[in-house]
Amino acid sequence: MPDRLRFALSLSIFLALGSGCASVAAPPPNLGGPAPNAAELRYAAETGRAIYRRLPVEQTRGFVFAGDGRGYGLCVRAVRNGRLDHTLLVLQRRIDGAVSQVEDDAAILRSGAEVAPCRNRTDWTPVR
Repeated sequence: MPDRLRFALSLSIFLALGSGCASVAAPPPNLGGPAPNAAELRYAAETGRAIYRRLPVEQTRGFVFAGDGRGYGLCVRAVRNGRLDHTLLVLQRRIDGAVSQVEDDAAILRSGAEVAPCRNRTDWTPVR
């Protein structure tokens, strides 16, 4: 078998086998939408720590939904009683800096139906 043919055959097998491989660790969150800024991620982390107290908390790196009339949704979760407990934080507007108690109008949603968009997310990161 000529070297060119052997190389082409090897390359086609490699590409065929490798084309189905994908990383599920961190797909791009909310394709096409805005990404949360540092202040919004910090707000979600602090709120998650307050909700779950001393439990280790994780949050999504991207918005669940963003600016489509529902606000800006971020998820936080922790393991409570051996199960993942999810919370959906809905920001009414984007956060630029510190949020005073007067300005804090984020909704904290905890029911099973409300947190359904959080359960299928794969872009979780630990809160430090």
